[in-house]
Amino acid sequence: MSKKRDDIIDAANRALYRDGFAEVGIDRVVDDAGVALATFYRHFKTRSEVIAAALQQRHGGFLHALEAEDGSGIESVLELFDRLEAWSAKQGGNGCFFLRAAADYPADETIRSVALSHKQQYLAEIEKRLLQGGWSNTQARQLALTVFVLLEGAVAAAFTLGDSAAIATARNAAAHLLGNAMPEPG
Repeated sequence: MSKKRDDIIDAANRALYRDGFAEVGIDRVVDDAGVALATFYRHFKTRSEVIAAALQQRHGGFLHALEAEDGSGIESVLELFDRLEAWSAKQGGNGCFFLRAAADYPADETIRSVALSHKQQYLAEIEKRLLQGGWSNTQARQLALTVFVLLEGAVAAAFTLGDSAAIATARNAAAHLLGNAMPEPG
């Protein structure tokens, strides 16, 4: 990948996340990236393409932030809340970039596809940790969706309410849920 293309993606990621899709135009991304408009269009044919690239970049960074597992069982799952809290603090806590993109571009299949893929991989990571913790396939599938909803709800609540305690509250709810749904023997 070229340095200029990376600069454009970085600029789009920062500006779109911070200021929103309606507020940020191609000219702003070009200015923030320090490239010419022709350079932008050499790398991206449409606004959707640069938004999708920014989403993919954020997806990679987010999954990388989740990679390290220090615990096992319940702790491995609860770590996701801790990592989400650290990620949100570092990124600025402007809500879910993927949900915002999908909501702002409901008819754009490229953007919606990237957002959906991100959510599916996030859900799969939760399920994987539950399976590694000893939950059965059925339990892991059911619990993963509930934990996913708690994580997603925590992001939404932290953003809309401006309450940094939302993630901790969701973590506590997940701890209670998982503590009452211990893996079935055998």
